[in-house]
Amino acid sequence: MVSLAFVSPSVVALSCIVVIIVSIAHRIIYNVYFHPLRSYPGPFWAKATVLWHLYHIYHADNHKAVHQLHLKYGPVVRVAPNEIVYTSPNIWKPIFGHKVNAPENVKDPSQSFRVVQGSQRDSMLMAPREEHGKMRRLLSHSFSDKALKEQEPIFTHYVDLLMEKLHDACVEPVDIVKWFNFTTFDIIGHLVFAEPFDCLSSTEYHFWVAFFFHTVKAISWSRALNRLSSSIVPALMRLLPKRILNKGLLHFEMSKEKLARRRQRQLDYTDFLSGWISAEEKGILDPEDLEMNVPLLIGAGSETTATLLSGATYLIGKDPRVYRILVEEIRSAFQTKEDIRMDRLPELKYLSAVLDEALRLYPPTPTNRVRLLPPQGMTIEGQYVPGNTLVGINFYAAFRSESNFHRGEEFVPERVLRDERADDEWSHDRRDVLQPFSYGPRNCIGRHLALVEMRLIMARLLYEFDVEIMPENEDWLDQKSYAVWEKPPQMVRLRPVVKA
Repeated sequence: MVSLAFVSPSVVALSCIVVIIVSIAHRIIYNVYFHPLRSYPGPFWAKATVLWHLYHIYHADNHKAVHQLHLKYGPVVRVAPNEIVYTSPNIWKPIFGHKVNAPENVKDPSQSFRVVQGSQRDSMLMAPREEHGKMRRLLSHSFSDKALKEQEPIFTHYVDLLMEKLHDACVEPVDIVKWFNFTTFDIIGHLVFAEPFDCLSSTEYHFWVAFFFHTVKAISWSRALNRLSSSIVPALMRLLPKRILNKGLLHFEMSKEKLARRRQRQLDYTDFLSGWISAEEKGILDPEDLEMNVPLLIGAGSETTATLLSGATYLIGKDPRVYRILVEEIRSAFQTKEDIRMDRLPELKYLSAVLDEALRLYPPTPTNRVRLLPPQGMTIEGQYVPGNTLVGINFYAAFRSESNFHRGEEFVPERVLRDERADDEWSHDRRDVLQPFSYGPRNCIGRHLALVEMRLIMARLLYEFDVEIMPENEDWLDQKSYAVWEKPPQMVRLRPVVKA
């Protein structure tokens, strides 16, 4: 027997390298040729390793990459060794829908961002079914029609302030993305904390808001790395410079301070925290339940709305025909700006169609939305999918797919308004695939409120201003996405409308 003392260190090192290479090669061969998902189409490297997925997440072009795969391989594509995505609307109910007497298809565990938040528990986004249901029920009254009517003066106040600021600033082109963000963050700040972030009054991003945009990117990267190994993110967090960690801590502490002030306030309207604070006082919720989920409300209720408004403005401004029809509808419907109220917004059918079509072409969250199948697996689209597989849909790809929408890359609000009985060119559109607020028991609880806010802001903007997209914004929609879009400035020229 040869003693290890006589084995050269270089031989040991070489042996380790060989073992690693053989192990990787074995895994790649298994994933491509022997994996239960081997029959699903997709590029070699996406089948072989999760690195294809990580590469496109890092480069923030996952939405485009998956779209191209669907164009090449069809309505179902394997995008990672254990993940397949569809474009068919038929997948919403079995994958994301309500389950009666059966466990739900849970969210991908790697998508938790508790490490980034510095907590040992998840927000309601990733919480188990029972916990999520409890949090949602306590929140639901805050988004009711009654609550929305109580909240209308708050919306009106900040939209009035936005218009006032735009009238002051419109002597030269303005970045409309920035102004939409100012408005939606101030509104959500008031509806969550009973105090705004003062973005509109100061015409600057509050520290809390500015840090939020950096946090979104960090969360996107951490989720991607979790797919590789759940131990990587905690290790990387320990390597971050203290100044970055301190900013994260300050962000969390500021949120808790605002929450503490909100707990002391007695409001004469129902805001987003009314139900949660009442439940906390009764011992139904822990203080950490609120602390974990308040940042979620801020992000979900502001960034997504500002994103859609920005995309819609661009799409409207680049299409003179749509712009002309929409402006005529808005300006003929109201005699004064004070007439533009929430209860009258449903009258604007073309505006609703424009926003709906903008949600299709520019969904605020354009990347893969997936769930983890239970161990017994499931039959989807007539084919059995093994258990513990990630299955889902890529919003960007599905909403533009020619199998779902005729002339799917084109901005045509009329496709929304078509007579369902008519045999026109939109008659075969699969509008049931369009679920930009997701589907089932975990869909966006603020969907109705978001749509009302979008309609109100867009109606007031086009009632008071003529909008012209500046030439430098020609390719504005060509953006990166880190869970949400990384929006560049969108410079527009605003000309106040002179009323007769």
